[in-house]
Amino acid sequence: MAQPLDIESFHRARMLTREVSDILREYHWYHNFELYECLKNDSDHGLKGMAPVIPHAPGSSAEVFKGTIRNGSYNHHNQFTKFRDAYYYAWSNGLKNEEDAGQRILISSSRDLRNWSAASVAVGVAEGSQTARNCTALTADRERLYLFVMTEETEHDAAAIGMRRIIPESYSLSIYTSKDGVNWKEYYSFGSELKWVFEAPRRTLGGKTICVCCTTRHGAGILRWRNDNILTDPDIIPIPEPEGASFPYAETSWFQRSDDGVMVFFWRDEGGSTRMYVNTSTDDGQTFSTPIISDIPDSMSRNYAGQLGDGRYYLVSNTLPNLLDRSLLTILTSRDGRVFDRVSVINDDPTAMRRKGLLKERGYQYPCCYSERDRLIVAYDRNKEDILCHVLDDLGSI
Repeated sequence: MAQPLDIESFHRARMLTREVSDILREYHWYHNFELYECLKNDSDHGLKGMAPVIPHAPGSSAEVFKGTIRNGSYNHHNQFTKFRDAYYYAWSNGLKNEEDAGQRILISSSRDLRNWSAASVAVGVAEGSQTARNCTALTADRERLYLFVMTEETEHDAAAIGMRRIIPESYSLSIYTSKDGVNWKEYYSFGSELKWVFEAPRRTLGGKTICVCCTTRHGAGILRWRNDNILTDPDIIPIPEPEGASFPYAETSWFQRSDDGVMVFFWRDEGGSTRMYVNTSTDDGQTFSTPIISDIPDSMSRNYAGQLGDGRYYLVSNTLPNLLDRSLLTILTSRDGRVFDRVSVINDDPTAMRRKGLLKERGYQYPCCYSERDRLIVAYDRNKEDILCHVLDDLGSI
């Protein structure tokens, strides 16, 4: 007898407790009613008139840079690190549109996370050229800062007024270095084999240095250096892309569990699932499982994962299952690195773009985090226009 339905089974990773999953579902429910101006009863005032569904994480925020028509209203690709006794914040800065001609990289510094220096150009472009620079990673050791820069050439499409396209053959990824945070020079090039990285290399418990990348020929992969020197050629380990998922930019973050050394990776999916994919490595980043879909909602944006100073694990992301809805930035925390049992809001204030541009959207986007003993620093942008630094200084409340 023929089966009445063609039934497929699939694996899903459970990363949220039932309580956290229910809280996120409730927030999503109310958020969508407000988004579409659909009142549930006569006295309903939407989220603004309710007690918060998700608690807000205590902390303070500083505006590092405000985008304008004059200094560039497109600001994105946030990268953050500490070097010696100061904090450094770098990002991509363009006139109006994402990855358009003239896009450059700006940098600012601070000693107290509240007062930031005027932004200066770390890596610029020649006037009148079609070059665009993308800020893809920032890290430091005792001697210098390391800035990862993705360069591409653009051209405007005469058949579509206002649009531009990237010339794929022009992709290149380089590392610029600086000993003072002011003067930068190109020191090393990966050539055209790599297209993107989106966060700085980090050390594993076994002493290896890795980061996620996107190659020009094989898609998503892991860079794994054989020594401590990131100015040398790394090995590239391909990551399989599961059916239905898409990782075109390999926007991924990770943490490594202290108790068993398992590394857990969180993948942005551009296949339309509005869920994060996850995979693991059990041998300190030598081999990797195939990513599978999880129960973590995601609006299709960049995320950042790591370990807090108190030993817990965290994931900062846009946890709304609405495509490109980045109006909610949250932090999920986990005691064991296996399941997240708490969620807090970092920012969900209503906001709107001041100047529209290609591939810009409103919301709080592309977090880059830096963990210290008693606080977590979260660098992100607002509407791809303004650069913000948020300090979560009460870890016990999140």
